[in-house]
Parts: sequence; C-alpha cells; structure tokens
Amino acid sequence: MHRRHLALLGLAWLSGARAAGRAALPPPAPSAPLPAIAPGMGPSAGFGSSTASLRLLSEEFPPVNFTEGGLARGLAVDIVQAIQQRLGQALPIEFMPWARAFREAQEGPPAALFSAARIPEREKLFHWVGPIVTFQSTFYARAGSRIRLRSLAAARQISKVLVVRDWYTLAQLQSAGFRNLQQISDPVQGVRMLAAGRAPLFAAEKLTMPSTLAQAGLPADALEEVFSFASTAGYIAFSRNTPPGTVAAWQAQLNELKRDGSFQAIHKRWLPNDAPPR
Repeated sequence: MHRRHLALLGLAWLSGARAAGRAALPPPAPSAPLPAIAPGMGPSAGFGSSTASLRLLSEEFPPVNFTEGGLARGLAVDIVQAIQQRLGQALPIEFMPWARAFREAQEGPPAALFSAARIPEREKLFHWVGPIVTFQSTFYARAGSRIRLRSLAAARQISKVLVVRDWYTLAQLQSAGFRNLQQISDPVQGVRMLAAGRAPLFAAEKLTMPSTLAQAGLPADALEEVFSFASTAGYIAFSRNTPPGTVAAWQAQLNELKRDGSFQAIHKRWLPNDAPPR
C-alpha cells in the first residue's frame, strides 16, 4: 500500500507539472521584439494585494483589442501587456460586451477598461492612462444609397441613425442634440441592419469598420463612408476606486514605452498607415 500510495502521488505530481508547463507557454511571438504575455496567466510573485485584485476588461474591437484562438490580441492588448511586463505583472484580460464592461468598470472592484474614448461626458467617471489610439467617429450608409452629408445638422434630419449602446459615439450624438438614434448591441448588428436596408445611417468607428464587415460576413464595399464628424483619443480607463499609485505606475510605464520607441513599434505593427498618438 505504501509503494502504491507513493506511485499515485508521483503520477499526480507529474500530471500537475505537465499542466503547469502547458499553462505557462506564451502565445506566438509578435513580429516586434516585444514579447506578449499570455492572457489567463496568474499574477507573478511579489504582487501587492491591490494590484492582484485589478481586473482588466475589454471587448471584441479588432484590430484594437480582440481574441483569436483563445488569446488576447490587438494594438491595445500589446500595449497593456507591455506595461504589465515592465511592472512585473501578468493579469488576465476579460472580454465581454462593451455595455457590460463599461458598467462593471464603474460599479465593481478596481478595473482597467480598454480601449475607451476619452470624451467630456466620461471624464469624471474614470482615471485615464494614455493616449494609446485615435478613433474616428464616422457615419456610414449602404453602398449606393446616395446619402450625402456635410454636417451634423444634416445628419439630424435623417429618419434613423444606428449607434452602439454605451459607445462614445452615442454620447457625442446625444450631446449634439440628436433625437433620431436607435441603440443597438454591437457593431456587427449595425452593419447587417444597414446592409439589409433596415436603417439609413450608422454612426460607427472608422478604424474598426473593415474588421466589423468581415465579422458580419459582408464584402468590404457593402457600405460607404458618408461623413466623419469627430476624432477622439482612446485611453485605458481605470475605475475611480483604483489606487492612485496603480494608475500613476501604468502611466509612467506607458510614457517610458513612448520614450524608448516600443510604443511606436507596436502601433506601426497594427496600424501601419496611422500616426501614433503622443
């Protein structure tokens, strides 16, 4: 019995070691020299309890932040992981619908939400670390619709404008006096409704539109850009109950990434035709 018990213990230890080895494997290395940290890895040794309790919240928003093959990817993901690596951290990233992430970042335990547009309507809701990306708010119509806009005033006369619930574009248009908005759950729903003729206009994000069309199974020319009405900086938004030292540490490391050129390398890998924010 004693030898059998030892053998069982040995098998259990070996199985656990193999599982741990698999969990520690990093995702495929990106083309830039900066390695990524695999999402889902546990905190490294030396974490303070306040840091270990920080949640990282994001949404499917390619190419800025998204999942592929069970791994977190994208411009913002690489930036977040680079900051974590320099801080000796490896917190997992939780992906969920934007409305839920936006709510939990305000009502739950300390959290960092990305990527979030920094607009006046949100300024007092979060602590801000960034900027990390530039968004372009744009009206889209179905290809061949003949809709032409040159101002927000003209867009207010359209019968219906689709906009994603709790997106920054919703706040922008509400502040501009729009009363013709129909809120939808996500961008894919928006492009499908537009392509099907169920709405004449969709207020969306130009940066992610090619990926949104691909996700919806629509050709790249299914929609046409009508009018871009705002340029907005994207940040990592920390909940108000996040310790100030945590927020300061993240901003300091982002500043260092920009100083040594690592940030620019990440940005160029994902958005080669866009200038990185300073």
